[in-house]
Amino acid sequence: MSSKALDKKEKIQEILNKYRKAGEIAKGAKDLGRKIVKPGANAYEICQQIENYMRKKGAKPAFPTNLSFDNEAAHYSAEIFDDRIVHENAIVKLDLGVHVDGYIVDTAITLNFNPKLEKLAEASKLALEKAIELIKPGVNIFTIGKAVEDVITREGFEPVRNLSGHQIKRYNLHAGVSIPNCGPGYFEKDKTTFEQGRVYAIEPFASTGKGWIKNGRTTNIFRFVGKPRKKDADLKEAFELYKSKVGVLPFSPRMVHEPKSGEEGKNKVMKNLRRMLQSKIIQGYPVLIEENKRAMISQHEHTIRVTKNGNEVFT
Repeated sequence: MSSKALDKKEKIQEILNKYRKAGEIAKGAKDLGRKIVKPGANAYEICQQIENYMRKKGAKPAFPTNLSFDNEAAHYSAEIFDDRIVHENAIVKLDLGVHVDGYIVDTAITLNFNPKLEKLAEASKLALEKAIELIKPGVNIFTIGKAVEDVITREGFEPVRNLSGHQIKRYNLHAGVSIPNCGPGYFEKDKTTFEQGRVYAIEPFASTGKGWIKNGRTTNIFRFVGKPRKKDADLKEAFELYKSKVGVLPFSPRMVHEPKSGEEGKNKVMKNLRRMLQSKIIQGYPVLIEENKRAMISQHEHTIRVTKNGNEVFT
């Protein structure tokens, strides 16, 4: 083997080790979530504990921990000093991301406290298992989407059709290729296939409603997309401070707030972020909710790498 080929092989192994480390930490974070997400628990404390666990293990959050309740599919992350409580009979989607040197894994579980929704919680898990069973090089993305849809509808629910899995690259959570949660009947056919060596997040959602989500009114996840201009010169200090803490990945106001600064610090952070949003320095990711407000949603997700004959599950 040439030295160049050897160097490439060592580089690939180094990257895989980072993905695997992130995956192991993500598994531990989910285990922690299973212990602390329960009726009466506070959303702020849950998100902080999970993200601090990642940091203590030598990784960082790839995005703010999502703690989405009931008809929320995704993107609810606890606000600064959030007083939201896990209520009795809640169905909670715990969606978390971990990165080691920018190599991201994305994973989710549903924690259900409503006995009537056990089958719903299980439906997205079964769909995920079926998808992973089928993924290998050359498989069309809609083959997986159709399998997910078939499992979820067989269980008596609807897949959330306008949410999808996604390819992952370094420091890039949504890296171009989307993995549908339904067959090609709802969208234009796509010849895209899974490629060996690439990393994907597979995330089925099951709904008791229409299986279609929309933007809610709340936005508490953001990402930097620009820089302050001359008219925003007074934001430069806050911009540099906040970006030094969170980098290029999505973040929560919690991640740039100093807890010791209390309510005054919270108000300052939120004022700065509102102005950054208006000036298009940051963009927001609204909470995603079912169009049918009474509907309930479950979610399960793993990050995989496609291998020669199948796939490796990192999470």
